[in-house]
Amino acid sequence: MVLIWLLSLALLIAWFFNAWAFAGWVFALIISGRWLLALYTADHWLHSGGRRLNALSAGPLSDFLYSTGRLLARERRQAHQLLGRARYFKNAAESLPEGIIAVDGELRISWFNIAAMQLVGLRRRNRGQMVFAVLRLPQVMSLLDGIVHDEPIEVVSPLLPDRVLSLQVSPFLQGHSLLIIRDITAAKRAESVRRDFVANASHELRTPLTVMQGYLEAMQDADDLNRSLWAKPINQMHNQTERMRKIVEDMLTLSTLEGSEEKLELTDVDVPLLLSHLIEEVRQLSGHRQHEVSLSIETRAHLWGHEEYLRSAFTNLASNAVRYTPDGGYINIRWWEGEDALHLSVTDTGIGIEPKHLPRLSERFYRADNARSRTTGGTGLGLSITRHVLERHQATLTIESELGKGSCFTCNFPLSQN
Repeated sequence: MVLIWLLSLALLIAWFFNAWAFAGWVFALIISGRWLLALYTADHWLHSGGRRLNALSAGPLSDFLYSTGRLLARERRQAHQLLGRARYFKNAAESLPEGIIAVDGELRISWFNIAAMQLVGLRRRNRGQMVFAVLRLPQVMSLLDGIVHDEPIEVVSPLLPDRVLSLQVSPFLQGHSLLIIRDITAAKRAESVRRDFVANASHELRTPLTVMQGYLEAMQDADDLNRSLWAKPINQMHNQTERMRKIVEDMLTLSTLEGSEEKLELTDVDVPLLLSHLIEEVRQLSGHRQHEVSLSIETRAHLWGHEEYLRSAFTNLASNAVRYTPDGGYINIRWWEGEDALHLSVTDTGIGIEPKHLPRLSERFYRADNARSRTTGGTGLGLSITRHVLERHQATLTIESELGKGSCFTCNFPLSQN
């Protein structure tokens, strides 16, 4: 409308004075000035945050700036909501009992919470510094460099030497990571108390069991007892004391494996020779049950490890196969080399295991079939001992089984460890 009035005024002046060229210049000057004023207003409005707009001074840009203002207002509301959510989650992260340290792609500390300050002594000034320069722990470098994967590592707090910390890395953006720190001092103390109790109780039980077993053996050999009356209870007591002795020995072995943080004294272990002795023990254990026992040696490779512990682990797997394989069944012990590991497997045609039990088989005293385990005389600690032995050798245990068809237990030793 304003342009129409200006154009009408310019035409009237040009007709009255017969100065069409001058009127055109005046009209162009007015239009240019109006656009310059509108552009200046728009620039000032944008630099002020787009909060207030003088519609008259905006001129031909008023509609555009009005629409833009509505969009900016909506974005401000959304930004305010996002800022509120960000503050909410930041406050939540600040309140976590675990220490959280955000590390960027250049391994610099970009953020950390209050718990991280309390656990490892970080200060506000440490933001932007290299994490290795602040946390002078070689384990941190191993974690962030990807040398250690998945499993958390344990370190002594650099701030409080009496505290044990668990460190774990969790990637959250490309090249960025969260270093998660947990105080596990109480759990380690409880675990230490449990190990001490098991070790002490096992030692205390060993002496009375030895005495009881000696007297029972003497009673079994005595000629003046009424055998028809006492033979059965004496045999039962002897069997139970023998079983208790095995449990005590296994508990002591397991306590030693769990409690010792020192590295094992490793030697060169001739696995084929060890297995040749083991297969004879398996045949003797099978006895009248007449299992078909075979040994497959497909590599002459040795292991760098602790021979007694390895013998215990392999014996546990083989004796389990004998216990849970019906008379006349098949048992095979195999030693071979794969692409990246050495493998020892014990395969049987036994009763098999339901899939739901497989993840928990190596737990202490866990039994897939309690009644059958008591009948076969197992202690319930064999697989737990085997797992701990393998962990001390950086090896793993895999289990494959099908109910009614048998099982295959495989020890996997990385070639890099041998």
